[in-house]
Amino acid sequence: MKTLAHLLLPALLLAVLTGCATTKISDFEAFASAGTSYTEAVTGLITEVGEGAVDANSVKLLQNRALASVSLSDFQQQDKDMRDYLAELKEIQVQTTLLGNYFEALADLATSSAPASFATEVQSVATTLVGVTEEVRGTSITDASDIESAAGSVGGLVVKEIQGKELERELNARKDTIAQILKLQEKLLTVLSSQAEANAQFTNALTYNSEVVTPFLSGQVTTATQQTWMTERYTLLSEPVLVTQVKTAAQAAVALQQAWNKLLSNDFTAADAQAITTELAPILASLDTLKTQKQSTSTSSSSTTTSTTGESQP
Repeated sequence: MKTLAHLLLPALLLAVLTGCATTKISDFEAFASAGTSYTEAVTGLITEVGEGAVDANSVKLLQNRALASVSLSDFQQQDKDMRDYLAELKEIQVQTTLLGNYFEALADLATSSAPASFATEVQSVATTLVGVTEEVRGTSITDASDIESAAGSVGGLVVKEIQGKELERELNARKDTIAQILKLQEKLLTVLSSQAEANAQFTNALTYNSEVVTPFLSGQVTTATQQTWMTERYTLLSEPVLVTQVKTAAQAAVALQQAWNKLLSNDFTAADAQAITTELAPILASLDTLKTQKQSTSTSSSSTTTSTTGESQP
C-alpha cells in the first residue's frame, strides 16, 4: 500500500497544480475581457468629452460676438486651442486602446502553445504603450504632481504562481509599469470629468435661461406646462450624464488596478472581472445608442442636402 501511495502522490500533486494553472489561464482571459470593456468605454467617453469642449467653446465665441466683434485672429486662435486639446484627447485614446491590446496579448501568451512567439508580440505592444504614455504625460491635461504620486504609489507588487516562464518573465518586467499606467488613467479621467462638468455647465447656462428662467419670470409657465418646465429644470440642474459616466470610468480604472494586483498574486477571480464589466455595461449601451442616433442624424442630413441640391435628379 505504501508503494501505491508513493506512486499516486506525484500524480495527484500534478493534477492539483495543473488545475490551478488552468484556472490561472482562464483568469487572464477574464481580465482581458474586463480590460476590453474598460478601453471601449473610455475611448468612447473621451470622444464625447471632446465634443462637449468644442460645443462650449462655440457658445463662448457666439457670446463674445454678441458683445463685440471677434477678429479673425482671435477666431483662429480658438480653433488652434481646440485642435490642440482634441489632439491630446486622441493621445489618451491611443494609450487606452494600447492598454487593452496589451491585456489581450497577455491572454494570448497565457493560452499559447508557442509562448516564445507571443512573448515577442506582447513586448512590442508594451514598448509602444510605454512610448505613448510618455507623450500623454506631457499633455496639458495631465497634472505633474498627480503623475509623481501615481508613479510612487504602486511599489511592492509580487508575481507568484504563474504558469509559463515567458508569461512570468513578462509580468515581472512590466508589473509596476502597467500599475502606474492604470493609476495615470484614473487621474486623467478625474481631470476629464471636471472639464466635462465645467463645459456642460457653461453650455447649459443658455438653455437654462431660455427654457427655465425666462418662461418663469415672464409668466409663461401655466398649469398645462408646469410639469414639463419642472422636468426641464431638474434635468438642467442635475449632474450631466456624461460627467457621471466619466466618474464611473475613473472608478473602473481603480477596480482594474486592484484586479491587476490580484492577477499578479494569483488572487484574481472571475467575479472581479464581472464586477468591472457590469459597472461599465450601461455606459457602453449608452454610447452605442448615441452612435446610432448620430448615424441616423448624419444620414438624414445627407438625404436633405441631396434633395435640396437636386443631385439625385437624373
